Amino acid sequence: MLKSTLAIVFTFFLHNLLFAQSIPAKIAFSESQHDFGTIEEVDGSVKHTFEVYNISTDTLFLESVRASCGCTTPFWSKEGILPGDTGRIEVAYNPLNRPGKFDKSVTVKSSLQPTVKILKIEGYVNPKSLSVEENYPSEIGAIRFKSKFLNFGTITTKEAVTKTFDIYNQSKDTVRFLDRSVNGEFLRVKVLPTELAPNEKAEIVVTYAPKMRGDLGFLNDQLVMFTDEVAHSNKSLNVIATVLEYFPPMTEEELAKAPHIDFEEEDFDFGSIDQGDSLVHAFSFKNTGGSPLNIRKIKSSCDCTISEADKNDIAAGESGLITVIFDTKQRRGPQVKRVTLFTNDPTAPAKDLVIKAYVKEAE
Repeated sequence: MLKSTLAIVFTFFLHNLLFAQSIPAKIAFSESQHDFGTIEEVDGSVKHTFEVYNISTDTLFLESVRASCGCTTPFWSKEGILPGDTGRIEVAYNPLNRPGKFDKSVTVKSSLQPTVKILKIEGYVNPKSLSVEENYPSEIGAIRFKSKFLNFGTITTKEAVTKTFDIYNQSKDTVRFLDRSVNGEFLRVKVLPTELAPNEKAEIVVTYAPKMRGDLGFLNDQLVMFTDEVAHSNKSLNVIATVLEYFPPMTEEELAKAPHIDFEEEDFDFGSIDQGDSLVHAFSFKNTGGSPLNIRKIKSSCDCTISEADKNDIAAGESGLITVIFDTKQRRGPQVKRVTLFTNDPTAPAKDLVIKAYVKEAE
């Protein structure tokens, strides 16, 4: 009986597919895609026109033409296209602040077959030349930086990581970096070259040792460097990174034996509440892995949120609770707060829990 039913269903879908393929097209396009090749960002928007031919005996209406990106703008014939006539869909692409390769689509819905058609544009944008101020927007004294935040992104405790950050001497004098700095022991810093002639570039080379830092999650540390300038000789920067615990690659068997944290829910909405209320919610979880689970650390995205676990070590098969307390004082409107758990679960060393609320201002 089951096989007979499946056969009927399959035959139905096959018939519909063959029928759809047999419907003759009533509109045609000059092309389905266009390659702009290499274009210059400084030249602004580029345009291409796709022609639409009505090859039917009915009037054709282009009901909607939608681009996949705000950088792409279509213009099309709003009036009906009579039998035998030609309509046009002009597609403009704006390359401003979009260097590199692009590949965008435009979905055309019409009153005749085929009722849906995808048009594509592609190309490569040569970036415009940036001024010194645009390329190095932050300045301290004679030295310009791309940012006062030296960002390492997401790194793990596996090993030290080295990154370089470009700087520029905008003054008319040579600037020398002194062989001293104020920073944590987990950072090693040097400037190459140490002397920058006017209008010369150099690199700050920073090595970050996450194990020595001894913490997890988003970390923000100050770094102060010194030059021989009379004024603004102290260059105060911030070294930021998100540090995760490193777990070596594991086989499927090893992963099955590892701890695994499994929550009943990972977000909770308190709904509409009054300003000043203290809200409490407990997230329940279970260690569904094959060995003890350890909660290394819990971090909240806001000092208005306090989080704690009922226990830090959870045996295989046991459950636990993460209690989150949200203080709504001085808060109003939509609120989204995040709590991050760091554990020895190799598949999810960092797990986010989210609480939401709409805080009504006290009357």
